[in-house]
Amino acid sequence: MKNILTSRMLTIAVIALALVMATTATVGEERGEETKTPYQPVEPEVVDHTKFFEEKNITQYNGSATCIACHYDDTVEFFHSYHYQMANPVDDIAGRQMILYGGKYVYNDFCGAIFWQGNKSVNYIGKAVLKAPPPGYEELKGKFIASGCSMCHGVSMGLVPQPEASDEQLGNMDCLACHVKPDVYLSGPLGLKKGMKEVYKDENGVWRYRLTDKVPIDKIASSIIDKPYKENCLACHAFSGGGPGFKRPNLTPDLMGEVSEEVDVHLARGLTCVDCHPGDDHGFPTSSADTWSREEGVTRQCSSCHGSEPHGGLEGFFLNRFHERVACQTCHIPVIADGNYPTDVFRDWSKSHFIEKAAKYEPEIKLQSNVKPVYAWYNGTRAVYVYPEPVEPDENGEILLAKPLGSRGDPASKIYPYKLHKTKVPYSTVARIPVPVKVGIVFATGNNTKAVLAGASVAGIEWDGQWATLVRYMAVNHGVKPAEEAKWCLDCHGPVVRDMPWDQLGYGSFPEVAFTLITIAVVAAVALAVWFAARRLRG
Repeated sequence: MKNILTSRMLTIAVIALALVMATTATVGEERGEETKTPYQPVEPEVVDHTKFFEEKNITQYNGSATCIACHYDDTVEFFHSYHYQMANPVDDIAGRQMILYGGKYVYNDFCGAIFWQGNKSVNYIGKAVLKAPPPGYEELKGKFIASGCSMCHGVSMGLVPQPEASDEQLGNMDCLACHVKPDVYLSGPLGLKKGMKEVYKDENGVWRYRLTDKVPIDKIASSIIDKPYKENCLACHAFSGGGPGFKRPNLTPDLMGEVSEEVDVHLARGLTCVDCHPGDDHGFPTSSADTWSREEGVTRQCSSCHGSEPHGGLEGFFLNRFHERVACQTCHIPVIADGNYPTDVFRDWSKSHFIEKAAKYEPEIKLQSNVKPVYAWYNGTRAVYVYPEPVEPDENGEILLAKPLGSRGDPASKIYPYKLHKTKVPYSTVARIPVPVKVGIVFATGNNTKAVLAGASVAGIEWDGQWATLVRYMAVNHGVKPAEEAKWCLDCHGPVVRDMPWDQLGYGSFPEVAFTLITIAVVAAVALAVWFAARRLRG
């Protein structure tokens, strides 16, 4: 009687479990159909300007000065944008009220400071050429290296962006950086490398940019587009930090042209940058802990397309209900720089060496492929070092440049992936701040000391030969893998090898212990069911 009762109870339990599995699978599938409506990418539209250019007798492109007569409102919009001004009001830095901040003011851990206090140019524009090649490379002397941070920052025709909308300033923007087909013209370092644009001194001796003969006006006229292709964006963003894939995690030249799903599933399926970053009114707001654009507008999240409960089936039931504190990127972007381009994880401005292929000196850079992200809580606020306020390095000689804030006990926090980047920079113990570096001097001569002293001179501060290390947590939002390549349970909950730093996140050993116990219980239940079934079959 006891065996019959036990058998019946087990049978009922198995049937109940099967019904639960079937029900949750069905519910998950229905929810999936509701929230996974495929997004239809919208192709950029060519707006042929040939007749307009003929009517207006436009024979040369001179930046927004050429476009403003017909596109005045758009020009003013872009003039006030973060892309041009490199600064905007920021109110999510812990312990601070709203401040004006951005690339125009920060100390950049890749290339030092662009400006000193937002107005004195340190590295904005110029013409760096190789001046002191090492023995055996004398034939490279005089070769063009770079034109400064203005290759990308400011999206300008070379003048330093100013807050006042003068006629000169309103004519200084490079509209074609975004609004012409990329096979006709590209801005950024890629455009310079391809000879599409060049840096020169105008009649007043001021450094400016202009398009070369490789970009004829008739091709421009017939190739104007209403919004950029991804290649327009990547011409700058895939080369930020001084090289392909150096800076932004998983933004590399691998994303240009045809894209494999192994590189980025979204771009492989036809989406482009502006599908997620629509740029309404020429504003591109971001919300990551290490970015500065905080313009008005919607920062699209994964849930904008996938809904708040995107997973179907029994597995989806557990993912949707027990991982609401885990950001989508954490599981769906398991690795950084697994394509053709390694990423910069550490650079040292106290050292330099000659790079034959680039025909220049570079600081010592540690490039790494297949980088595992680090994980941290983020609640929308961050700890930031606001330059050039006095700061003391910690006991490890480090200065925290940007780090997300949040905790397990904060319901607004989620666990996100980051690239941890460190940079050794000159530090003044007198002024108690990092010292700007004239990076062009390093590129041209390999003389790091001279470059630091020149930067200190621009800032009017003293450098006493000391160094500090800047630390930045860089958000990982690109490079989403196909679903089957996402992290699975044991990647984070494994009892021995795991990617997730549960102790640092405030969980202790609970996630491993709990998951191990659940796994043991499931295995035991299955084994017990098989054992009872085998006994019944034997009669």
